[in-house]
Amino acid sequence: MPPFVLLMLTLLLFTALSAGGTWFFKKYIRVRYLRAHNEVVGYVFSVVGGFYGLLLGFVVFFVWDALNQAQADASREGSLARAFYRDIRYFPDTVETKPLMDSYLKYVDFVVDEEYPTMERLEPLGALSRATFNDVFRQMELLYVHEPKVEPMFSNLNELATYRSLRQTDASAEIPVEIWVPLLLGGLITMLFATMINMQSTRLHIMVNGLLGAFIGLVFFIILILDHPFTGQIKIEPTEYGIIKKMGKSGE
Repeated sequence: MPPFVLLMLTLLLFTALSAGGTWFFKKYIRVRYLRAHNEVVGYVFSVVGGFYGLLLGFVVFFVWDALNQAQADASREGSLARAFYRDIRYFPDTVETKPLMDSYLKYVDFVVDEEYPTMERLEPLGALSRATFNDVFRQMELLYVHEPKVEPMFSNLNELATYRSLRQTDASAEIPVEIWVPLLLGGLITMLFATMINMQSTRLHIMVNGLLGAFIGLVFFIILILDHPFTGQIKIEPTEYGIIKKMGKSGE
């Protein structure tokens, strides 16, 4: 779903819940308000709203930190991928490393053309993804083991495998249901308390509560966007892999 459409749907949903709930409460639920009752509701609303704001802030910080970590893992993987390409490119025996280079460039193409688009669609990576990367290891094992450059190449490839796994873990990780439930219930309770506050003007009350729902919807939109680092306008791109792909085609 495009981010703009997701934003509009989120805003409309929470605004409709808050404003519509206020209209329904004002029209069909008759409550005899006393000044003391209104003050108590207002006090409880301020307490609930404060704690709910802390909860939202904690979740936003959590997903923002996860996004930064995913970006760091992907950047480190890209740097290692480029370093491994240089190791193959400048290996003394280019004839011996040609099968390895072909296998590695095939893997790079697969990452750019298949893996990242699959993660963007929030779909799991299939067996072909593992097979393409494992083929690089198989070709690596065929190199002359006594060549001094082979050992650091193996080290780079193993580290690349580690950060590749971290990138896939970051792509599949998301906020669990156990956190989504308190977030949604907390938002509904906060809007309910805002509905129970007595205001003389019904239109003003509906407008104020509608804006409150819209604000909660904006925070939920931010959480949804940050919770999926490989999707949307701020998604992580395979920049270094794309550079390797161009270098491989030009023979640089």
